[in-house]
Formats: sequence, structure tokens, C-alpha cells
Amino acid sequence: MTRPTPWLALALLCGVASSCSAAPAQTLQQHCAATPIDDRVEIKVTEQGLLSACPPDADEDCIYSLTVGQTFAAGTPDLNADGQPDQLVKHLGSSQGDVDAVHYLGFVQCGDGTAIKVLEGQFKEVIVPTRIPSAWPPLTATRGCAVPGHEDAPLQQIKLTFDPGTYRYVESPKQAPESACGELR
Repeated sequence: MTRPTPWLALALLCGVASSCSAAPAQTLQQHCAATPIDDRVEIKVTEQGLLSACPPDADEDCIYSLTVGQTFAAGTPDLNADGQPDQLVKHLGSSQGDVDAVHYLGFVQCGDGTAIKVLEGQFKEVIVPTRIPSAWPPLTATRGCAVPGHEDAPLQQIKLTFDPGTYRYVESPKQAPESACGELR
């Protein structure tokens, strides 16, 4: 009879016991509870599509407030597949117009009237699958060249994947915003 090696025994044990897995991923509720209230936002949307995404009771000191007026709703996909609409946000804080990368944010609802940020980056668009069969689908973003006179340069395609360790969508591989211009710089 062949005697199992320690690695084989461990593999067999891990196959039936959850204690061998890497640190378990936090649930959304656990992550929300661990996030300080000042790092959470309340989302308010106007009929015109303007949006406020500010910490509770902090509208005056928030760059994503309705009073600044440069933040817009960009979609309400259910990123974590919990049946609640989440929020994509465009912040148009640049004076270079549509040529420049737009600051994109993505928030998921905590269930207590606040939301946490799970996406942030300088993108022209963030494309979410039309059908989301499971939580945290891969996303695609595009980034354009912000150099004046090169608005017609091809858009850079960027893959965004959810990292459960940081509870954020990350670029895979990470690319600097200026890389969209290729050799123009």
C-alpha cells in the first residue's frame, strides 16, 4: 500500500475542510462595517443626472457635491449581484473637455443608506456587461489621449478586475493615464 505524502494528505484535508484556505474574503456587509463613516458616501441624484457622492453631512467640503455640479450619474449596474443598483459616477473636473480622461468612480450600497467606493480611475468610459450573472464581473474601460490635437488617437482598452483583498476594481495590467498617447509624449 502506498503511503500518502504530507502534501497529499494536506491537499486531501483541505479539500474537505475550509480551515486550509487563504484568508476568507470579507462579505460586503463586513467590509462596509469596517470602513470608517467618513470613507462612505451618501448618493443623491437629481432629475438632470447631476449627482452628489459625499460622506454623510459633508456636502459643503466635498468635490463630488451637487453644489460643484461636475459629477454625473453614469449607470446603475448591480456590480455585486445583490439585487440592489450600484452607482457609476463621472466627475468632469478637467478644463480640457471630452478629450481628457474623465474621473470615473464606482460605488456599491452598504444597505444603511451609505455606499463604498470600489472603482476609481481616469477613463473615457467604463463598460459593464449588459447581463451580470455573478458578483464582481470583469469590466472594460477606455482611455483617450489628452494631448491637444490628438483627439482621434485610438482609444486604449483596459481590463478591470475585482480584487477581493482590497475590495476594489484594479487595472490588469496597471497602466499610467499618459500611456494612452503612446509615442506622442
